[in-house]
Amino acid sequence: MPTAPLVSVLLAVHNGDPYLRTALDSVLRQTMADLELIVVDDASTDSTPGAIAMIDDRRLRVLRNDDQLGLAQALNRGLDEARGRYVARLDADDVALPRRLERQLARIRATPGTVIVGSSVCAIDDDGIPGAVHGMPATPTEIRWHLLFSSPFFHPTVLLDREHLEHGGFRYDPSFLESEDYDLWARVLASGDGANLSEPLVLYRVHGRQASQARRELQRSFQIDVARRQIARVARHLSADEIGLAWSVGAGERLDPTLVDEAASAYIELARAFESGSPRGQQSLGQTAARPLLRAARQASGSARFRLLQRALELDRALPLRAVAARAARRSGERAARHDARVWLNELEVSSRETPRPIRVAAVFPEPTPYRAPLLDRIAALPDVDLTVIYAADTVARRTWRVEPKHRAVFLRGLRIPGARRVLHHDYPFTPGIVRALAESRPEVVVVSGWSTFAAQAAITWCRIKDVPYVLVAESHDEGPRAGWRRSVKGAVVPTVVQDASGVLVTGTLARNSMISRGAAPERVRVFANTIDVEGFGERADRLASQRPELRAQFGADPEDVVVLSVARLVPEKGLDTLIRAISAADDHHFVLVLAGDGPERDALGRLAGELDVRVVFAGDAAWEKIVEVYVAADVFALLSEREPWAVVVNEAAACGLPLVLSDRVGAAHDLLRDGENGVLVPAGDVKAAATALRALAGDPDLRRAQGARSRELARDWGYGPSVEGFLAAVREAVADQG
Repeated sequence: MPTAPLVSVLLAVHNGDPYLRTALDSVLRQTMADLELIVVDDASTDSTPGAIAMIDDRRLRVLRNDDQLGLAQALNRGLDEARGRYVARLDADDVALPRRLERQLARIRATPGTVIVGSSVCAIDDDGIPGAVHGMPATPTEIRWHLLFSSPFFHPTVLLDREHLEHGGFRYDPSFLESEDYDLWARVLASGDGANLSEPLVLYRVHGRQASQARRELQRSFQIDVARRQIARVARHLSADEIGLAWSVGAGERLDPTLVDEAASAYIELARAFESGSPRGQQSLGQTAARPLLRAARQASGSARFRLLQRALELDRALPLRAVAARAARRSGERAARHDARVWLNELEVSSRETPRPIRVAAVFPEPTPYRAPLLDRIAALPDVDLTVIYAADTVARRTWRVEPKHRAVFLRGLRIPGARRVLHHDYPFTPGIVRALAESRPEVVVVSGWSTFAAQAAITWCRIKDVPYVLVAESHDEGPRAGWRRSVKGAVVPTVVQDASGVLVTGTLARNSMISRGAAPERVRVFANTIDVEGFGERADRLASQRPELRAQFGADPEDVVVLSVARLVPEKGLDTLIRAISAADDHHFVLVLAGDGPERDALGRLAGELDVRVVFAGDAAWEKIVEVYVAADVFALLSEREPWAVVVNEAAACGLPLVLSDRVGAAHDLLRDGENGVLVPAGDVKAAATALRALAGDPDLRRAQGARSRELARDWGYGPSVEGFLAAVREAVADQG
């Protein structure tokens, strides 16, 4: 059995892109190398698994959760697996400075009875630019006092005595959510001491996506719960109101001017109770307890400020001088900390360049879309890929949305071929600039989306001439009507394109079947979904749930109405006339049909709805940022297309928790719909079958809720993560073939 390491570093991550690699490298390059790094991947759906897989270090251990458990349970799993004498923490977006573990180990070993050692932190932003230094109380007395108001440690900085944890059976309590660490420290410090080093040993990244920013109010509510519990144990004679007032002072809350004196008195009474219950010889609390009163005085005005300052001076007469000296020392320390942070981050960046050189990839796509662009953004952010995306045009389907890719993008300019749209269902810009764009990107592999644009056709030809492997992205399938000439051309041309490809990326099952039938090796076919940020979409829907009545009212829907939503261009192939006829045949006056989209069929569909007495609302083209509101207002999502390669709107509807009624020609239906579980699959054009499905959903709200919940479950498997992995695997395989 391998020798146990001295320190186990625990890092739990869910969707850690783009900071994870830096965090991992900062641990593995510590001056104290006798460690294991346990990464608990909490069901990440982004490029996190790929980033972890790129690290070749036997000290790295990876635990994968199939379902997201949350931070507390993920860390508990890591604690159960830890083998080190000590356990350290780090978050996936933070950076450990190189001597962190060395410094903390020296402290915890030098002071018997100390079971937790943390440190100050230096804040850094999204781009790694260092800012302010934030400290924590240093001594055991200061830490126990601070514990009455909030966590006395920055969670990612702690080093713990694992024997103490195991002896006390200490683990994180998931019920405390964003304050699970504060609750744990309160329990651990009941039988051991804590310390914080004043030197910042962790770079603490501050950004809008971290839990402490996104869920600040929830964190505060749990913080108050733990704090009240601790205060009540120290000062049992304080009333509930007095506990709340004392906490407000110690936690730095702005005080009600009418309660200033009561708050200060309750706070000082708490300080006295704390000192009277402390062991003899423990340091005086005066200076420590005075600082929050001084802070409260600065926030107050008029006579309240004077009274608070007076109470602070009662505790520590030298407080003003100490405050000035502390401010000067802090400024000096911040300059040194920012310098050290910049040097270390630069070293980590240089080190990452010493890893295998990224693969140069050129990807040729018809147009940017709001669902595909974020996926390409994630791939472009990976250290293993140098990606250039070449677009045939701003749009080939005359889209109205605005997309601003974060990845490197080249937009070709070309002539539109008259009449091409009627044949191909999209424009066919003639773009000879594709040759130059490919040459300038110097790709080792080219990813080509489809074969029906000039850019795609020219890219495939260029690859054959230059002997550069290409990976084909296929969306189309063989379901639905096709003109005879179209089937003949596809049958003659596509097999060669497929068989010459190094690999194929498909949007789903129907496209996969089509590619295999044309000669693609099954093991070389991977999923590259037309999808969305499923988790983000669902979270936006949840935030809007309370506004659902108002959103429905915009469409004239009463609470008892059943809103059937279809998001589609108003064109014949979308089967919207079938949907209107099905609602009419369902014969339920509670139906309200909302059509989100625009197109040439609007007037004809309006006339048909009028003739059949179907309540229909034409919502127009909703902005991409606002489309979630339309889904939240709906009860059922329906798409009865005659021809539909995929339909990302199905991903959106499922992520928002709607039951689905889809035709069998919709590509997404064969992966995101389980007939009878989260909706109904109906034959394209079958009015009776669609009416039966809609009638059943309209009459059973519980069925709608159950099937909507199942839709969200199925949607989780169609986030960006698997597609990123599939893309990486395909391009690596293509390059390996050339080697």
